[in-house]
Amino acid sequence: MKLSRKYNKSLENKWVMRFKTIHPDGDAYEAVLMCMKRLFVVLRIVTNFELDGTMIFPKKVICGCRDAKFEECYNDIIRNNQQIDSLSSPQWLHNCESIREVISELMQRDIWPGIEVLFDKDKVRRSAFFIGPIVEIKKNKFFVKCYDAAGKWEKVYPIRYDEVFRIEFDSKYCNHFNEYMKTHNKDGRTDAA
Repeated sequence: MKLSRKYNKSLENKWVMRFKTIHPDGDAYEAVLMCMKRLFVVLRIVTNFELDGTMIFPKKVICGCRDAKFEECYNDIIRNNQQIDSLSSPQWLHNCESIREVISELMQRDIWPGIEVLFDKDKVRRSAFFIGPIVEIKKNKFFVKCYDAAGKWEKVYPIRYDEVFRIEFDSKYCNHFNEYMKTHNKDGRTDAA
């Protein structure tokens, strides 16, 4: 089955599939396709048979979908536990046409995303994950005031739009960590720019 047909099946039937990516670690995600644009897809992630966050992937990083007996069972379970009944994604995402527009909306709405990028270093494909508020947007890049996994504020990092592998928000990870940073460590934006 062609990738576009699998996308349509997931979108139309609220069907969980395993979305495979070009990530150097072979990352794949159980998810339901919520929105399909010319340049990117919006996935609602499903973890441990529960809905958990929204991720946006440029189409160029999705390399396949698995829809087999495992996914059939997965779909039966999330229908049985009624998780599928609360499936939704923000309406504003459906109006975005580019990663730049998604980033702009996140900044305007003060949503702190997690952003993973792919880049080549020494002829090896690598990834890096950034989390924190978006503080500036330019034509070819944007800037994120990041904190690290130890809850310490770092610096403002520039990220090119063409480096974005995925954008994550409203996941348990992002929500809990961002709330902690906002309430315990100031919000890091006073010295951001």
